[in-house]
Amino acid sequence: MKSYLHIATIAASALLAGSAFADTVKVGLIANFTGGMAIYGSQFQQAIQAYQAINGTKVKGPDGQEHTIEFIYRDTATGGPERAKQAAEELVLRDKVQFLAGFDLSPHAMAVGEIANQAKVPVIIMNAATASITRCSPYYVRLSFTIPQITVPNAHWAYKNGIRKVYTLVSDFAPGYDAEAYFAKTFKGLGGEIVGSARTPINERNFSVYMEKVLIAKPDALYMMQPGGATAIAFLRAYVERGLKSAGIQLLGAGEAQALYLTGFDDGVIGTVTSFAYTETNTTPANVQMRAQLVKMFGADTMPDIASAAAWDGATLISRAVAALGPKADGLKYVEFMKGQKLDSPRGPIMVDPEERDIVQNVYTRRVEKRDGKLVNIDIDTEPMVRDPWKQDNPAKK
Repeated sequence: MKSYLHIATIAASALLAGSAFADTVKVGLIANFTGGMAIYGSQFQQAIQAYQAINGTKVKGPDGQEHTIEFIYRDTATGGPERAKQAAEELVLRDKVQFLAGFDLSPHAMAVGEIANQAKVPVIIMNAATASITRCSPYYVRLSFTIPQITVPNAHWAYKNGIRKVYTLVSDFAPGYDAEAYFAKTFKGLGGEIVGSARTPINERNFSVYMEKVLIAKPDALYMMQPGGATAIAFLRAYVERGLKSAGIQLLGAGEAQALYLTGFDDGVIGTVTSFAYTETNTTPANVQMRAQLVKMFGADTMPDIASAAAWDGATLISRAVAALGPKADGLKYVEFMKGQKLDSPRGPIMVDPEERDIVQNVYTRRVEKRDGKLVNIDIDTEPMVRDPWKQDNPAKK
C-alpha cells in the first residue's frame, strides 16, 4: 500500500530544489480554478501576475545574482482535501517547488501540513480562514484572515452604535460556529444581549421561517454568517421581504457583502453593515496600484477582493524572503524571516505575527451604499492591527 509520503524521497526532493534550480525559485499555488469556487484561483493568479508585471519576476539575492520567482498553478477542481494533498505531493516531488501557496479552503490547507513538514517547504495561506490552521505546521504562514478576527470588531461596532439586542443566524458549518461564538462572547461581554440564535443548513435557500422568529424576538440587529453567493442573496431577500429591514432591524455580517458577491444583490442590501479585512473602495497606494494593474491586464470588469490582496502580499513576502536569504535557504529560515514582517498591503498595513505566523491587520467595518449607480462597500470604522482572538483564547503549548 502506498504510503502518504516517503520522508527520504521528499527530503531529497527538497535538497534538489535548492541545488539544481539555484536561479529559479518555484512556488506551487494550489486552489480551485474550475467549478463553483473557481473565482479564488482566478483572483490568486491575476493578482500575482499583476504584481510581477509591475515588480518583475526576478529579485536580487544576497549573492548579488538575480533569481527568477516562478509560480506553478494547480487546480483542485473541487476535488477536496485529497486532491489538494495530491497536488502538493506532485509539486514537491516532480516540480521541485520551494514554497507552496494559495489554499482557498481550510480543509485543503490542513491537508498539506505533513507534506510541508517532511519537505521543509513553507506554505503561504492566501484565503483559508479556520483559526487553528497555523498550529498544524511550523511551516504555515497566513496572509488572509480568521473568522474570529473579523467577527469581534463587528460586535464592537454594534454596541458602540447603540445596538443592545441581537439575534444570530449562522450557517451550520465550522466558520458559522466560530462567528456565532465570538460575536456572542464579545457582544455579551460589552453588556449586550443575544435574544435568540439559530443555525441554518449550509445550502439553505428558504429563510422565511427563520426571519419570522427573528421578528417575534424584536432585536435591534440580526447578525448573519452565511456562505457568500446564492445563500447570502437568498438570506437578504428574506430579510427584506419578511419586513425585517422595514422594521428597522439592522443587518450585520462578515464576508457576505464582499465586492465579488455584490453584483448578485439588489438594492435591498443597501445599509448592510459588515466587518472584513479588505474594502474594495479603499484608497491605499497599494490598492490603487493593484486595481489599476488588474484592470489594465484583465479588463474593467475585474473585481479584486481579499484573495487578490493576500496573493499580492504573498508574492511580496516570498520576493522579500528570497532577496534576503537567496534561493537555497532552509524552509524554516524562510519562515523565520517572514515572522514580524510588515507590509503595506492593498488592504492597509499588515504584519505577520512573530509568535503565531498569522496575519495581524486592520479590520474594517463597512456599510453597503450605492455610488454612481453601483453597489459598493464604504468604510465607516476601523479597528487597527487586530490579532486572531482564538489564539489569544487558546495559547500555544510551550
